[in-house]
Amino acid sequence: MQGIHLKSAFLTLVLVLNLLLKGYSIGDETQIGAREVAMGNSSVALISVFSAFNNQAALARISRLSTALDYQQPFRIKGYTQKSLAFVLPAKLANFGFSLKQKGILNYNETRMGLVMARNFGPAFSAGIQFNYFMIDFPEQGRQRGTFLIEMGILYEIKNNLFFGFHLFNPARASIESLNLTAKLPLRITSGISLKPSSHFLLSTALDYCTEVPFQLCFGIEYQLANRFFLRSGVSGKPIRHSVGLGYKTNFFAFDFALVHHQNLGYTPSICLTLNR
Repeated sequence: MQGIHLKSAFLTLVLVLNLLLKGYSIGDETQIGAREVAMGNSSVALISVFSAFNNQAALARISRLSTALDYQQPFRIKGYTQKSLAFVLPAKLANFGFSLKQKGILNYNETRMGLVMARNFGPAFSAGIQFNYFMIDFPEQGRQRGTFLIEMGILYEIKNNLFFGFHLFNPARASIESLNLTAKLPLRITSGISLKPSSHFLLSTALDYCTEVPFQLCFGIEYQLANRFFLRSGVSGKPIRHSVGLGYKTNFFAFDFALVHHQNLGYTPSICLTLNR
């Protein structure tokens, strides 16, 4: 029992130092959404409400008012949680949305809020842009510091059920200053494809570059077992992360669960609920 507490304390210390010294807070260990996480974070060419975090252009292809909630406990560390909300409102001119993410550990908290607009330009091409405000609670100051940043994406349907996605996060390299350091938030570039060769089978892949970590390849598979049930699996790295998940979907709501294993830090569970109107 004491060993478990020591492991949690050690991981907590490592994570906090990593966040504060490297500004790695937005270059997340995992992406948002249990479905996306279960498919190895290869979500840049997938269409979902959580595209508000992963590729805003895909929101242009959502035709219903939708809200999604996601909850994660990174590496099963007590007190370390990540909560996310995404909302999309279809309109005639374009689709509009809102995203909110908050994660924290001990006295350290991050909050990111975003307003997004996405639009189709013809039957095959979509584009989207999001304006974010990102805040950090610095423990040594007892106050918040924040900065504005943008992200954007495109989605192109090469042919039926074959999509190419591209996402650019924080191209201006926004930073946050505290009394002791300047945390420069990472630039992130992701591209990839998704292919649905049959009505029950979906493949996705992505190549991800972040200024704080090496290039990463991501692969994901989704198989529809029955009319409403889905099985998913994925792999990404380096460091290597294996993921599995399952989902249940109706016309009005969807429930998804994912479990990711990081080769150094252990398991991260993720639960997601999506509501459609």
